[in-house]
Parts: sequence; C-alpha cells; structure tokens
Amino acid sequence: MSAPPSDVFNAIQSAFTRMSWQARRVEGREIVEADFEVHHTKVRIHVQAFAELNALSVVATAAHHVPDSRMGLIAEMLMRTNLELTIGAFEMNYDDGTVLFRATNIFPPDAADPQIIASLVHSALAETDRLTPFLTLLLRMTAEELGRLNLKLFLQREDLLPPVPEAPDSPMP
Repeated sequence: MSAPPSDVFNAIQSAFTRMSWQARRVEGREIVEADFEVHHTKVRIHVQAFAELNALSVVATAAHHVPDSRMGLIAEMLMRTNLELTIGAFEMNYDDGTVLFRATNIFPPDAADPQIIASLVHSALAETDRLTPFLTLLLRMTAEELGRLNLKLFLQREDLLPPVPEAPDSPMP
C-alpha cells in the first residue's frame, strides 16, 4: 500500500488542474511532466515534490543539446544570463549537453500554494523561451563568427526576445 500524496504534490496537481494544463504523472514518484508550446520552441516541464522539505522543483528542458565543442561558450552564456535572473537559474548537464532552467520553492508547513506553483512554471517556460534564440544562434555560428563575437553585447539583443504578453483585462482570481 502506497502512502497518500503529500500536500506539496496535491498543490502541484491543483495548479495544473486550475490552469487546465495536461500533464503526466511519473509512476511511483511525486512528479508531473508536461510539454508546452511557447513562442520559440517546445519546452518539457518536470515538477517534483519533496515532501520531507515541503518544497518543489520546477525544471524546464531546452530543446537543444550542446556539443562538447561549444560547452564552454554556452556555459558562459548561461552564467551571464543567470546574473540577470531573480527567480531560478540555468544549468547545463555536461554529460549530455542538456540545458535546463530550475526554480525551487520551499513552503511553510501546510501552505503549498498552487498560484505560486503556476507562477514558477510560467517563469521556467518564459526564461527557457527567452534563451532559446540566443542558444540557437550560438550553436549555428561558424568559428569565424564566434571569433568576432562579443557575448556580453550579443546577450543584449532585444530583437530575439519573444513578445511581451498582453495584460489580462481583469486580475487573476
């Protein structure tokens, strides 16, 4: 007989239900996964409850895989990007070249909030979408183009950013 779902996992499920997001539960674990279409790409989201900490982690996986030859450059780009972030951070798995965005939240006892969870998912999606065109261009550049690249200035390009969504007419419930 398995243990009942934790309060954090129940809040995760509630957030996905309230937002009408389709998700898959990972069998035997307090994890849901979902795929989202965003402006530039498709993003896989992995949300895991850590009941013993009353915490959760939201992880978005970028569609690109970084080859060994570009790992140093992409690692620098991710670190420069992280300096500007308030919530979460980008990571790169050096074993398989996967780029991830991770945001974690610890809740007070019995206070896991589905609205905060939905906001963390939105943040992970938005940051991954925002990074995607920069990542795409860096992976496609020739050695000559990379030799002329000023990464700090490159990351300031606003023409690569997704459009800002319009504000809703009424506040969220």
